[in-house]
Amino acid sequence: MEIVITDTLPAGVEELARASSRATFYHGRTWLESVAAAHPRMALRCAVARRGREPIGYLPFFLLRYGPFLRAWSLPFGTYGGPVAVDGEAETALLDRYARLARDVRTLEAGWVDFAGSGAAWSGGATAQTHLVDLSGGFDALWKERFARKRRQYARGAERAGVTVARSVDRSDVRAYYRVYAARLALLGARSPHPERLFEELIARGGEGVRLYLARRAGEVLGGHFNFYHRDSVIAWYNVTTPAGDDVRAGSLLYATCMREACADGFRTYNLGGSLDKASLIRYKESLGGVPYRYTTHRRFGALGRLAWGVARVRRGR
Repeated sequence: MEIVITDTLPAGVEELARASSRATFYHGRTWLESVAAAHPRMALRCAVARRGREPIGYLPFFLLRYGPFLRAWSLPFGTYGGPVAVDGEAETALLDRYARLARDVRTLEAGWVDFAGSGAAWSGGATAQTHLVDLSGGFDALWKERFARKRRQYARGAERAGVTVARSVDRSDVRAYYRVYAARLALLGARSPHPERLFEELIARGGEGVRLYLARRAGEVLGGHFNFYHRDSVIAWYNVTTPAGDDVRAGSLLYATCMREACADGFRTYNLGGSLDKASLIRYKESLGGVPYRYTTHRRFGALGRLAWGVARVRRGR
């Protein structure tokens, strides 16, 4: 077996992702190349395992440079990464090769987000949580049995208030969505981690794998959902509403519409995204039928990274 590091996704790895239950949307060309295009400071790399000429596994990651030093993440922004391989031997070899990055004198840290539970070779790690909604029984059962009564009332109330939700078919809608997204973050006192270009790239490249839903009333955009689709799973990504949208509970109707259409298209799981241990957010996701799912984020520090981490801990302790 040979492990090589490439600066592009080689031919054949998308087929591995489509065939593997361990892969997510984030392992695919649409996400990886969109991030690379929108964040030029981040360099896309891919560890590829080969037997002969055929790829039998790969592990995508990004390098972010700080002068002569670097950080490596598979994958950044809390998205799921790690290896996708045809067998355990190739998976372990990829993780071992990736771990060597942490021993490079230039590396501050190397990390990866292990959603599928592939990380036996990396001990420890920090636990994170998302919520998954089971769509396999169809939307009617989900709506009646697992949507909270209050959530159903809110969705119906939004419809009575004149809110409509539909999938966008016009790329110009990305701009309207981005204005809502940026304004929501500003209200929270946060800056957007992404430029508008990332959203444009995702729509342009994604086909049926990236869908934007917008909530409108009387022509005004009240909110939107970006959803990612891979195999039988949907990932909800940056779901936002305006204050006016909050007032008429447009968010509840957005979720209900997205889940209903996902069920109709045969998807079996709807991932509501990270909860950041916020009790209010966890309650909200549970009211949509979400069940907790825990996964692990692994980090290994280089010598300079361990020194910087230690200094930071001392400063926090003062």
